[in-house]
Amino acid sequence: MITDIFVIRDYFRIGDTTSAYTLMAMIGLSIVAQLIIAYVQNRKKSKWVLISELLIVLSGLKPAVDAYRVATGYSNELNTFDPLVDMSFGKATELACESIPGLSSEQMKIEIKNIPHTKTIKIGSPGSLLQVYVYITSPKKATFHLVSILISTMTTAFSSAMVSFDQDVSVKNRKKNPEFYGYVKDTSLERTSTFLVMMLLAACHNLSRTIGTALLLAVSGSTTFVIMGAEMAVYIGFKVLRNDLVLWVPGLEGALKYIVAMILHTVVKVLVDFTGESTLCLFLQLFR
Repeated sequence: MITDIFVIRDYFRIGDTTSAYTLMAMIGLSIVAQLIIAYVQNRKKSKWVLISELLIVLSGLKPAVDAYRVATGYSNELNTFDPLVDMSFGKATELACESIPGLSSEQMKIEIKNIPHTKTIKIGSPGSLLQVYVYITSPKKATFHLVSILISTMTTAFSSAMVSFDQDVSVKNRKKNPEFYGYVKDTSLERTSTFLVMMLLAACHNLSRTIGTALLLAVSGSTTFVIMGAEMAVYIGFKVLRNDLVLWVPGLEGALKYIVAMILHTVVKVLVDFTGESTLCLFLQLFR
């Protein structure tokens, strides 16, 4: 969170308000989605526990807290879903709202040309989609930028594959549904090789989809958003026609059920579009 704030500050400093507001929107969307998930997860608990969980999200410590709870075997009968699923939702939301469209933890150099002199500063680079778009449209291209794009792609692929991997190697999940879980075998060599293949698949899928979208975005931004919006509308419409829109969010009622359903379907659509099979396997598993 702190690094994101510095990135936004530096974008404002160089006068790139469009990028600054775009990153702010991405971060805000991610935080709102995670707040809703945290509310759903803890809505049966006392208001003070609920407030503390929401503050954990706002502080940016949610990934660390989730990892600790999974590692220590934490459980609470008042939770809506178990800690592993909660952690997976958090990772998936960050991937869909931040890593894929625009943020990464790398550094790249941006030249700022002023009248009296030219200086170079370092700011956080856009991740995946925006990073490829900037490279395509930039008059100056360097090998370093290609390496940076590859690192962003592999980082996204690693996170995507890890979410599915964690779900499959869970003893609880394998006992609950042995017919589906278990595609990751038990020996160290088989687990390592399976994870690497999942990661490679996600990386290739992410890179191909990202390059295609960035090329279209470079030609016409409005056309890109119309096409992506139409894809999402068809997907949601198909879910409605199948009476499948809220099937994945059992136990919720009223408007909350539809809000969570829309967040869930949007995250699934973005992740499957940009990472492929590894993330698809996760969401097939979560709701079986």
